[in-house]
Amino acid sequence: MRWLTVVLAAIVLFVATASITAMLWLSPTQARHGIAGVEFSSVANAQVDQPTDGTAPARAGVTVTGEGVIAVKPDLARVTLGVEVSNPSASAAQQDAAVRMDAVVGQLRNLGIEERDIQTTRFDLSPEYENSTNGGRSPVLRGYRVTNMVSVTVRDVSKVGSVLDAVVASGATRLQGISFGVSDPAAAGVQGREEAMKNARSKADQLARLAGGTLGPAVAIEETVSASPQPMVMRDQAAVAAPATPISPGTQEVRVIVRVTYSLK
Repeated sequence: MRWLTVVLAAIVLFVATASITAMLWLSPTQARHGIAGVEFSSVANAQVDQPTDGTAPARAGVTVTGEGVIAVKPDLARVTLGVEVSNPSASAAQQDAAVRMDAVVGQLRNLGIEERDIQTTRFDLSPEYENSTNGGRSPVLRGYRVTNMVSVTVRDVSKVGSVLDAVVASGATRLQGISFGVSDPAAAGVQGREEAMKNARSKADQLARLAGGTLGPAVAIEETVSASPQPMVMRDQAAVAAPATPISPGTQEVRVIVRVTYSLK
């Protein structure tokens, strides 16, 4: 039986020696995990295909711009008007301007212009000098000028002409200009956006077809909305004194531009 014990001890020593030798041939990671290192090697090979800088793999796509232009008829007008008076006395000039402006604002209210649509934009009192004909002498003060201006929003463009005639008749001496606008530009923007996206999709479809691919869904969209500026209608005092002043609002363009990136299949 003693010889059997010796044989078993030899077998145990051989197995232990073989295990140590196998561990020495493994990498540090594999040595910590034993024979399962074969599995880790497989995982490492899969990671080689990923970008090393941390960014996502580039995706095929096409980027286009689309434009939608909607012509709308202005439904409101903004008029800047007021009074300008001169007088040798500063207080007299101010009182005269106040009386005239009260009459103008009263006329605007009689025409149905709401208080919220009348806003003072300028009021100033400044001296007026007369240059002396004798050289070297200082200018001579001849009086004071008062200017009082308001911005008026007219929400019925068909009444703009009659509003101008009425305020001039009531004492307004200055009209600086008229501009037209749209009370609800968002509605025009909705229509323009739809047209812009249709335009972008049409371009992208064509490009994808020419490239031999199929257009996928949109993955990025940028938008820009703008309205064409309305020219200011300038008037001088002689012109506004004429009866039945004709005013034409014309049309205004709302332009929507989108930049869309679509994926390619």
